[in-house]
Amino acid sequence: MKISVVTIAFNDLPGVKKTLESVKHQSWDDIEHIIVDGGSTDGTREYLAGFGDSIRWVSEKDNGRYDAMNKGAKMATGELLWFLHSADIFHSETSASVVAQTYINEHFHWGYGLSRIVDGNNSLGIGGQVPFEHARFLIGGRIIPHQASVFDRQFFESLGGYKTEFGLTADQEFMMRASMNSAPRVWAEILCDFDANGAGSKRNAWAHYRDMIRARAEARIRVTNFTALDSMLSVFFCGLTVLERVMRRPLRKSAPQIIQGQPK
Repeated sequence: MKISVVTIAFNDLPGVKKTLESVKHQSWDDIEHIIVDGGSTDGTREYLAGFGDSIRWVSEKDNGRYDAMNKGAKMATGELLWFLHSADIFHSETSASVVAQTYINEHFHWGYGLSRIVDGNNSLGIGGQVPFEHARFLIGGRIIPHQASVFDRQFFESLGGYKTEFGLTADQEFMMRASMNSAPRVWAEILCDFDANGAGSKRNAWAHYRDMIRARAEARIRVTNFTALDSMLSVFFCGLTVLERVMRRPLRKSAPQIIQGQPK
């Protein structure tokens, strides 16, 4: 059973090296690593060329991260897709093995675990939601960490991949559509270490909720019986998210906090 790990990168050679090392040390042997580089000028292309046929890669201009991820998915040949950006790593050497064994036994369409949010050597908290709360996720109040998510490749293709017009919310919009087709398999364990310095981590909270409102409208999804009430709930949970961020700031230098999947 092959897992296709897709890593997107742009001018982040140290991050690419870090992710490559993480994939290399996984205990699951059948992993296809695909690097989709956006035409970097920092030596990434030359570095990847040195691997010969041991990895699959492309280095060319793209139309943003989700265009690159769709490109990587089309290059993949494995049964499972796992998107792990440059500088993100598997949490342990057995992370891929845990998911692969579950897939062999249960053949799920998609699933996710938790992510450890890190900033350098500092652990900021744990991202994700266990158990899965469908209504709260659709409203926008519970982010699913996409670096800790996996997809049956044929299922991913049947949904048309990521809609790039949703920008930084394209991953959550895709999982919204996925959740309307199949409930996720959930692992109550950390599957990846997520680099908190990415663009999505510093995004305005309201931007995420606004995009989720738009995604529900486009997919004609209602959480309650009233679209207006759904939007009001999104505004309410957005306010809670902002409040939680403000309250958490003084604690960042202490023990890691549990972050129940709020937008960052």
